[in-house]
Amino acid sequence: MTKFLIVTGPKNSGKTTTMGMIYKKLLLSAKDLYLADVNENRIPVNDSLMDNGIPKDFIAHLNIKGKKVAMISAGDIAQYVKEYVEDYLDKQFDYIICCIRTVNRKGSARRVLYSDFADYPKEEIWTVYSDDKEQMFHVKENIVNQIVSKIV
Repeated sequence: MTKFLIVTGPKNSGKTTTMGMIYKKLLLSAKDLYLADVNENRIPVNDSLMDNGIPKDFIAHLNIKGKKVAMISAGDIAQYVKEYVEDYLDKQFDYIICCIRTVNRKGSARRVLYSDFADYPKEEIWTVYSDDKEQMFHVKENIVNQIVSKIV
């Protein structure tokens, strides 16, 4: 059964940055790679996932030691979450790693994930944020390693 690993936090808390770090770490063990923007325009698998210092949303498919892993960084948009998750469940991915905000209101990605896909196991991991740009990545390393260790 597909398991959800969810990077959560409030708006602008570093969810997409955390997802990019997870992707780059999983990339070291991955085969059969697919990386695209949220409009499904393919981008090189070694893309920086940053645009002028700002993290950019992406979707990714990876095969890691026989496990199919999907990633959705655009978790603030309920429509993307629902469409991609339905597709990934149809394709029997083992893990879906996605972002969602902490807000649980009507039409939110959180509500979609927990209502429409209630029967699937989920584990939420809160992202960590730092105002210090030099610490922006460093403070997220423990969370990244925690998620990666569940898959690799």
